[in-house]
Order: sequence, then C-alpha cells, then structure tokens
Amino acid sequence: MGFRVYQLGELFGIILLLGSTAMQMFYLDPLKREIEWRLAAFSNQQSAQVEIKAIYDSRIILLQALNAPADKIAAAESAREESLNRFKTADANISDFMIAKESVEDNLQYIVMVLFAIGTLLAGFGRVMEMRAHRN
Repeated sequence: MGFRVYQLGELFGIILLLGSTAMQMFYLDPLKREIEWRLAAFSNQQSAQVEIKAIYDSRIILLQALNAPADKIAAAESAREESLNRFKTADANISDFMIAKESVEDNLQYIVMVLFAIGTLLAGFGRVMEMRAHRN
C-alpha cells in the first residue's frame, strides 16, 4: 500500500511541527533564559557599580576632610578607578553578547513560526483530503 501525495504532505507537516517544537524547546527557550540571566547579572552589576562608586567617593571625601596625606587620597582614587574599570569591561562583554544574540533569537523565532504554520497547514490539508477520500 503506497502513500498518496496528501498523506506524504501530512507526514511532512507533522515532521515540521515536531521540528519547530524541538527548536523552540532545545534552542530558543534556553537562549532566552541565558539572555534573561545575563540581563539580571547586568542589572546587579549596575547596582554594584553605583554602590562602589559611592563608597569610594565617601572614602575620598572623608580622607580629604581629615586632611589625610595626599598619597592616601591618591591611592583611594586609584582604587576607585581600578574597580570601576573592571565594571566597564564587564558591561562591554554583556552588551556585546546581547547585540550578538538578539538577531539570532529574532531569526529563530521567525523560523519556528514559519515551520509551525507550514506544518499545521500541511497536516490540516492532509486530514481534509483523508476525510474527503473516505467520504467518496
């Protein structure tokens, strides 16, 4: 017993549905989670960056108010710059990741939607043709 063309279309449609679901589950959802985690880390980093800057600024102001030696004030300013530069590198790394992955995520979402739509249409068409064949 051979397959009819519409039955092969229905089978191909089901394969497309399964493929789009698998792409959604095994690649797109983990990618979204990773992006969300990195955004959360970025938010925490931004808060920490503001706090560290405020702490060092307070320390420098306190040292100046106590007429501390210039080398102690310079050391505190140097430590502040060093700490803030580490955050700038991390900020750049996160933004580079986000820029690189945003287009990938968008394209994969379009592919999943197209595969799902075509698969649904083919499977539905196959079912309609099967019902028509049984009616005749």
